[in-house]
Amino acid sequence: MNTKGLSLASMLLVAAGGLYGCTDGDEAVINITSTTTGGGGGGGTTSNCPTWASARPHDSSGNDVCQLPSSIMQSRTLTSDKIWYMDGTVTVGNGNEEMSVIEGTLGNNEPVVNAILTIEAGTEIKGQTGSFANMIITRGSQIQAIGTAADPIIFSSDDDDYVGAGEWGGLLIHGYGLHNECLLANQGAVACNIDSEGESGFAGGYTADDDSGTLRYVIVTEGGFEFAVGNEINGISLVGVGSGTTLEYIQIHDNADDGIEFYGGAVSGKYLVLTSNLDDTVDWDEGWQGNLQYVLAIQGAATNGNAIEADTEGTLDFYSKPTIANGTFIGNGAQSTLLVFKASSGGFLHHSVFTYDSGFAGATTCINSVNAAQPPLTYLAFTNPVADCDTSGDVNLIPAPIADVQLDANYASQAAEASAVGDLDIAAINTTYAESVADPAFFDVTDYAGAVNPDGLDLWYAGWTLPGTL
Repeated sequence: MNTKGLSLASMLLVAAGGLYGCTDGDEAVINITSTTTGGGGGGGTTSNCPTWASARPHDSSGNDVCQLPSSIMQSRTLTSDKIWYMDGTVTVGNGNEEMSVIEGTLGNNEPVVNAILTIEAGTEIKGQTGSFANMIITRGSQIQAIGTAADPIIFSSDDDDYVGAGEWGGLLIHGYGLHNECLLANQGAVACNIDSEGESGFAGGYTADDDSGTLRYVIVTEGGFEFAVGNEINGISLVGVGSGTTLEYIQIHDNADDGIEFYGGAVSGKYLVLTSNLDDTVDWDEGWQGNLQYVLAIQGAATNGNAIEADTEGTLDFYSKPTIANGTFIGNGAQSTLLVFKASSGGFLHHSVFTYDSGFAGATTCINSVNAAQPPLTYLAFTNPVADCDTSGDVNLIPAPIADVQLDANYASQAAEASAVGDLDIAAINTTYAESVADPAFFDVTDYAGAVNPDGLDLWYAGWTLPGTL
């Protein structure tokens, strides 16, 4: 195997306060002003919390710690002046109950709650270490977690650092988006209720452009608690999430299961950083047809999955066939095959880089697609790849793999091939590949391969990702 021009940096730890946590009542929304005490040894003083949350002792830094209720049934705001704590499952709304054939009306004829969980920039939400603490945003409700580069929102466990896979659960988002187990021909006659990941209830529907909210500058780390033998949840799970939802500037780090998994839906995302997740980095299933651009996927030495694991499963009412452009996929860990397409899944990957960490020993294969959607190049296509696996696998990559993609310290490929791919033209791709459903309006026009521009002028991941993870 050729030596790659990059060795992953070792992990640096970041200190965070240690922590502690009712059910949501019918109180009106409460506006909270900043009451952070700062400093101090913590432990004895009761925190200042809204009436709908449980006050805990201050953490070791003197911050107020407020435990979230197990059920949030009206719009709430998590302010950045407090640490918000979960000791178990926190469910926003009731849309994970069985739905009737009318979206917005449950099977028992009760209305679906439309709660909005707003999370301020710089807020930390912490799950109890060693528990299945997790957050579920159900159908009809939304999460509006809008951080900034200076103040990202962080979901983690409640210990004193941001590393330690499997310490808590994860973030699950449901929607009314399309799912291939709910036949489109049955809309209006058969309710769509998909039994969802992580025992999180029901999701799915018939509204392709459903909006489950916004995640922007959000970090999810240390998740993937094993709640049953061999059964963990992903850092972020998206079940039937529609194209009206926004995902931008997301880091998922050190998760015990997959980094991010899409179960049906058409949600799209830009600027994803996926680092040291232990199973698959990006996973999709059950008819996902969204778009991704600028994906920096870096496996760790302990990873035992693939950079992409692609499935369709379900009833095959329609295939999974998302589009990814400007991805950089860096293999490591246990698997010598980087991308695996199976269970009839398709996919369209453009202007992307495929490589392995310099420390990886053994022969490498870019793609295994023997079980992918057939016939070849109808549902599965790669345009302008820049790859240095030892073999491309069972897909005839054009151009063929090269000796070294030459990733620099910014994760940008300096190989001449990376700057010779021409302009990304999604409209033309859709014409060439009739099964491609990529949205030309979503994608930026780039003229390079990989997640980072070789000119080094747009290091979009810098300043907000966890220190030491890149």
